[in-house]
Amino acid sequence: MKLFLNILIICFVYLQSITTNSQSVTASVESDSILIGKELSYTINVSLEKSENIIFPDSTSFIPFELISETSIDTTKQENGYIFSKKYEITSFDEGEYIIPKIKIQIGDKLFSTDSKKITVNLVEVDTTKQGLYDIKPSFDKFSSIEILKLSLKKNYPIILFTVLLIISLLYFRSKIVEFFNPLLNIKPALRPIELIKKRLSDLEKINIDTSYEIKLFYSELTFALRCFFEKEVYDKALESTTGELILKLNNLSEIKSFAISKDSIKIVEDIFQRADLVKFAKFLPEKSVIQNDLKTINEEVKLFSELLPEPSEEEKLKNLNYQKQAEKKLRNERLKIVSISTLSLLIILFIFSGFINGFQYTLDKITFDHNLRLLNKNWTKSEYGSPGIFAETPDALVRLNIDNEFLYNDYKMDSQFYFSDSNESIEFFISNYSSESKIEPQNFQLILESSLDDLESRGLQNMLVKYEEFETKNKGKGLLISGTTDFKISDKKYKSGNYNVIGFLTETGFKTAILLTHEKRYVNEIRERIINSIEVLKEEKK
Repeated sequence: MKLFLNILIICFVYLQSITTNSQSVTASVESDSILIGKELSYTINVSLEKSENIIFPDSTSFIPFELISETSIDTTKQENGYIFSKKYEITSFDEGEYIIPKIKIQIGDKLFSTDSKKITVNLVEVDTTKQGLYDIKPSFDKFSSIEILKLSLKKNYPIILFTVLLIISLLYFRSKIVEFFNPLLNIKPALRPIELIKKRLSDLEKINIDTSYEIKLFYSELTFALRCFFEKEVYDKALESTTGELILKLNNLSEIKSFAISKDSIKIVEDIFQRADLVKFAKFLPEKSVIQNDLKTINEEVKLFSELLPEPSEEEKLKNLNYQKQAEKKLRNERLKIVSISTLSLLIILFIFSGFINGFQYTLDKITFDHNLRLLNKNWTKSEYGSPGIFAETPDALVRLNIDNEFLYNDYKMDSQFYFSDSNESIEFFISNYSSESKIEPQNFQLILESSLDDLESRGLQNMLVKYEEFETKNKGKGLLISGTTDFKISDKKYKSGNYNVIGFLTETGFKTAILLTHEKRYVNEIRERIINSIEVLKEEKK
């Protein structure tokens, strides 16, 4: 029995060794030392006889190193199985010797671990004697005009694109636009009766006379042109008279306004009027040659009429000139009225449309170039203040305060202080860096920050409500936030409500503060939240 048990144990150990050998996990690094901030390749190889579900480590497995990137799983088929490889790029921003811990990999329902690796992170040594010297880069105002133009074009490309399209449209429709806005081009001078009948007879030559309707239209236009001429030059009731009444009047008036029409001419006019009456009322259709001859005969008679008429007097010329001026003025006023009403209507429609989408107050502030809205929408500046210091995003870069620094502490040295304010000081932002010879205990840090409240009261802040809470930046930096509402003293009798925020970060060699003061105005709360959310604390290098 004992022998049988020993054989079972030996078989179990043998099978276990076979299983272990069939599943192996190894890890390798390209080097055991790197320069600070440089990448280090860490590769995991998994050997299996058959394909199984493998769960590789995540980014938290490489702490204290930071994971930069990782590749997809690379599968290689061999005679005795498969090799699954995955490469990770890691780095560290702190000097020293560190251990990459054992990394756990799950294969199926079993866990395997790699060996730990010792890595040395060295500082970058800088030898200035071996480096070339270069000129200091010019400030922005020393850039060439071309570079400044390129920056402007890149920043304002929507406006430039709209302007180009507008110019192209204006050039394409320039004739219509000029005609619309220049009344003189739309005014036709008043023609004399003899000139008007010549024009109408010229238009009649273009009319087709192939159908009964066209023949009727032709004679209607022809008799109307003659009646209009006689109305102005001979008989003031020619338009409302019958054919017989008109011919009778022409025969009775031998001389009207020095216009002596001959009996032959009256006879010709009478024949054409009678033929026109037959066409209009008796559905008579003359031959095409007769119609053309009637038009030719009237043209010849009109030439005779023009010789009988005297040249227009100066009074008539002046009357025509006054007519053009009045017509020009009337047309210009009509065009200005159309343009004004159309422009106003378009602006109202755009305002209402934008109001429904963005809000009427926002639209109105956009039109009136509200200061705080422009501050919120402009391109903000991202920068680090201190070395190492606080990273923040603000409408404009903070300036260094060299003298008259604020928020001073007797027991601590101020290394640097930076300040930002808008034009009316409704937003003020201070970033300060302090150093300490002795280590500051976390439980005492709150008392240090509270002394800032006394400085705020000396600046005119009153009725301060105080709230304490922990503060965490986007890059997981921990700090303390003291905030609340307050009243800002503007003058002896004038106060303005607002908010204050005091944020403190404790470091190994001191502490840092960010103090933000804001008045209660439109869009200031959005600016305040954006500044606070952008704050990050950069790590100090270990010495």
